[in-house]
Formats: sequence, structure tokens, C-alpha cells
Amino acid sequence: MTAGEAKCRLPFGPLDERALLVCIDMQRVFLEPGEWFCPGGLAILPAVKTLAGLAPERCLFTRFITARNPDAASGQWRRYYRRWQSVTLEKIGTPAMDLHAELQPLARPDLVFDKTTHDAFQSRAFAEAIEKRAPSALILFGVETDVCVLASAMTAVDLGLRVILPRDALASSVAASHDACLAHIFPRFDEQIEIVDSRDVVEAWR
Repeated sequence: MTAGEAKCRLPFGPLDERALLVCIDMQRVFLEPGEWFCPGGLAILPAVKTLAGLAPERCLFTRFITARNPDAASGQWRRYYRRWQSVTLEKIGTPAMDLHAELQPLARPDLVFDKTTHDAFQSRAFAEAIEKRAPSALILFGVETDVCVLASAMTAVDLGLRVILPRDALASSVAASHDACLAHIFPRFDEQIEIVDSRDVVEAWR
């Protein structure tokens, strides 16, 4: 065991130059007052900025883009957007889909991926970017723990990827399900998902 491995607090060992950071849906629609406001997203913003700033060339950002209106959606998404008409593009406007202003300087345009579902991998461009880079680990953080982060983490697990979740860089608008994910759901995948603190990632990154 090397000195670096001895100091590393990540359960499955150090990170290498192929590790990727993935910042999920840190957008105005979730971080400003409104029906989808997630106050915890603002609380984790410092940790998110620290992680995203580790290596902008190795940090991918996703944005959840809502339907223009319920009729523009398909299947059960139509029912979903009839319930959430206030956040459709016709109602809320496209600027609400932007990343938080403090993250925009860290987000390379070619590494920002739009999706219309919870799972980041349902964006073909995102999935192709991951496949092309063949990452040794994906460090997922952002909002919401129990929705888009959860969906993306499950696909990453199924693809056989190493998944790292910094608990202090995750948030949800529903505290109970956020806590349940960290306490019960993610630990079910203890050979595939590592739950750590953001400072552990920072130290391992160095």
C-alpha cells in the first residue's frame, strides 16, 4: 500500500486521472423561489462549487429541461406536466433552466448536457460522453438526491461504473426521502456506491 492509498478515505481507494465529476441539475428552477425550489440546493452550493472547480475540463453538468407544455410531453409525462404546469417552458421561461449563476463560470459549454428525464444517461450526448471517456469513477452531486441523482446513479451502477456520492453536496426538497436514500437505499449498493464527504473527494483528487 502506498502512502497515498493509506491516507485515502474513499472506500475503494484513490482516484486517478480518468475520474469524472458530474454536477446534476444545479439550475435556477431548483435554486430560486418557486414550486420546485429546493432550499437545500443553496446550502450545498459551496461544496458543489468546490467539487466542480477541481477540474472544469473533467466536470460534466446536466440540466433538466421541462416540456414546453403538457401536450408536448408523452406518456405519463403529460400527466406529470399537467400537475406541474407552472414549470413548463411556456409558463416559467427558458432562463429558469440555466445553471446557477455561481456555477456558470465553471461549466464548459461542451460539457453541459440537457435531458428531459430524470436519468442523465437518457441524454444520448451525455451517455456518449461517458462512454468515450471510459471513466474510472463518477462523482455525482447536485439535486435532487431522491430523483435525478438516484436515477443517474442506478444507471451508472448497471453500467458497472464506480459511483461516488459526496453526501454534503447532495440535496432534496423532501428531507425524509433525501435521508432515506443516504441511510437505506444507496447503502444497499455498498459494493458499487461509495458515500463520502466532499472533503474526502478533494483530498483524493489531490
